[in-house]
Amino acid sequence: MRPITFLVTMTTVAVILSTTNATFGGWEWEPIKNLKDEHVKEIAEYAVEAYNMISNSFPIQLVKVEKGKIRYAGGTNYKLVVAAVVPETGNMVKLYETVVHENIFYAKKVVYFRQLFKSAPTPES
Repeated sequence: MRPITFLVTMTTVAVILSTTNATFGGWEWEPIKNLKDEHVKEIAEYAVEAYNMISNSFPIQLVKVEKGKIRYAGGTNYKLVVAAVVPETGNMVKLYETVVHENIFYAKKVVYFRQLFKSAPTPES
């Protein structure tokens, strides 16, 4: 292949991919329509469990998923805001943000998990 033909082909491919990223790569986060879906809950529980394994503080317990977005890129990425309680400190509810990547074989990995500095309502009985 001639160098100029190769250059034109690669430029064309780059332009097509950059203008259609939402279609071909899932670059955009989309809201999760059903936050009570069992798989979304499973992802949130996995993130909380992973956090508890590496945390030096009291373990937390998942209350519910407050917000969620999803993105398809090299698998499925879940960006969740979860409400969790710390039973040892009087059931104080705290919000955490997490991103969990799930590959095509359903193996999960927590990309990050951090506390948000915003209070949450106490859980209803």
